[in-house]
Amino acid sequence: MKNKIIVIMALFVISSISAALSFLSPEQVRLNNVIPASFYTQSLTDDETESIKYMREEEKLARDVYAEMYTKYNIRPFRNIKKAEQTHMDLMKDLLTKYSIDDPVSTDVTGSFTNSELKDLYSQLIDQGNLSLVEALKVGALIEETDIADLDKQLKITQNKDIKETYDYLRYGSENHLRAFVRNLKANGVDYTPQLLPKEDFDKIIALDRSKNKDIRGNCDGTGKCDGTGRGRGNGRGNGMGKGDGRGNWNGYNCNFPERNCIYR
Repeated sequence: MKNKIIVIMALFVISSISAALSFLSPEQVRLNNVIPASFYTQSLTDDETESIKYMREEEKLARDVYAEMYTKYNIRPFRNIKKAEQTHMDLMKDLLTKYSIDDPVSTDVTGSFTNSELKDLYSQLIDQGNLSLVEALKVGALIEETDIADLDKQLKITQNKDIKETYDYLRYGSENHLRAFVRNLKANGVDYTPQLLPKEDFDKIIALDRSKNKDIRGNCDGTGKCDGTGRGRGNGRGNGMGKGDGRGNWNGYNCNFPERNCIYR
């Protein structure tokens, strides 16, 4: 009799759990399967919430400007880095979704921003980029400097693991993109002078060309390898294979995501 009671109680618990899970959305179930439930216990400060919203739109600014410059000049750096910025936008969207934050990108229209400062900056950068190819490449370098400076500032004010890992990845990509624009400016006879970053920091970034390290080099054809275990977007390998041009699902959660940071020539 005692054993029967135990079995009945166990079946009741299982039934209750199944009923509760049936109310979860497919997206929530997917996140629960990828991210340990303990991560949901983290709460965000107001500064962290605003930071995520701001960086979502700042990555959109980069993507939108590069899209316009690619249409005008039709050169590979703008085409390729535009795609990388879309990945950055998507990662920020993941954070917004996970923490139930309203997305400032309510309508994904080129040049449309909720943040008025970013809207004004977009207009200024487009005007400058339309002057010439060299000015457009300078705009690209300035955008990446801005991203790096803003990410460094945001990394100092957050203790949230999810945010730190995402920002570390974005910063890694911005370093690669900055080097790409500086190389292309040099190919056009221009030595770029940093506008925002301290000269010493800028020189270190330019000198650290990760393309020379085959173990962490990311390739645009989707064969880049993740140097840790984790989860991210993109066509590349972590401990699994990313598919197409969308999500690559990797085991675990910690990853430096270098497979999406292509070395743009």
